[in-house]
Amino acid sequence: MEKLAEIKATYDWLLSLYDAEVEQMVRDNDIAGIDRAEARRDVFERGFFVLLFAQFEKAVTETFEDASRARGASPDWGRRRGWDAVSALGKRIPFEAKLAMVMDRQSPSFGKIIATYGTRNHCAHGGTTNPVGSIMALEADLYRWQGELRR
Repeated sequence: MEKLAEIKATYDWLLSLYDAEVEQMVRDNDIAGIDRAEARRDVFERGFFVLLFAQFEKAVTETFEDASRARGASPDWGRRRGWDAVSALGKRIPFEAKLAMVMDRQSPSFGKIIATYGTRNHCAHGGTTNPVGSIMALEADLYRWQGELRR
């Protein structure tokens, strides 16, 4: 998640510009301008949500690939078991399957990650009905979830 902090810092910077612009609109009593700004903010939030989650997706893929190489090459069938089938699938492994191979499906985080991934897909494909929630909370979740990944 090498770019997560940089993406979040950019979000914070742009949000401060947005806040200053809206404050001026409030002072000017520009209700229509505030409405337009709020609509743009929704797009802005969704775009950053997707960018931030993509960093976690990359971390899952890297952890999965590391585990697949290490375990798939093991001479011990007990350690290699299951990973042989995964390597036969090549690069076309769905995110949820990769996640299940590097995180306990029974952990409380797993379901939340899958729900967040659903929102990410919704936003990435132009959806606007699923709320994205707090970007600050998402950032904290992503770092915590990354810590739960196992090779």
